[in-house]
Amino acid sequence: MTVKIRYFTCKNIIMKKTFFLLFAAIIYLSACNNQSSTVETSNSAPSKDSIEAVNAINKADSLWDDQSAHNSVQGWLGFYTDDAIMLPPGEKVCNDKASREASIKAYFAMPSASMRFQATKVEASKSGDLGYSTGAYQFGYKDAAGKEVHETGKFNETWKKQSDGSWKCIVDIWNADPAK
Repeated sequence: MTVKIRYFTCKNIIMKKTFFLLFAAIIYLSACNNQSSTVETSNSAPSKDSIEAVNAINKADSLWDDQSAHNSVQGWLGFYTDDAIMLPPGEKVCNDKASREASIKAYFAMPSASMRFQATKVEASKSGDLGYSTGAYQFGYKDAAGKEVHETGKFNETWKKQSDGSWKCIVDIWNADPAK
């Protein structure tokens, strides 16, 4: 009976490890490649519904800004759905009509209050029933000593098309830029 003894040289071990690492790298890169191809499908052309939705949201946002320019509390609040969530800076979440009204009344009650905002980006779902706008705002008022205070910041609003075809805000958040 003959017994063959196989000796592994350092070269054989290195080749096997290299082959294993190369095989693992190919599998890993193949998996990464498959994941990225599913993300690319979201770059499709906008639908007619989403284009119309973007135009409607821009129009609603402009009308909302006009109500803000006139310090109209009821006009401002009219752009929210009944169950909208409002997240103003430095305050608790306003998730009912009463808390939203109290917050906005407090803003507009400040001496020389002025709130303006401009959307810089608006997008809508392909189905045209949900969208968002984001942009910048400017808020000014006079403090208790009569000194003018100016605040700039950014906002993000989530809009939903209503059964009557109008658009209302369902989530609204804004916060101030860092003080200069």
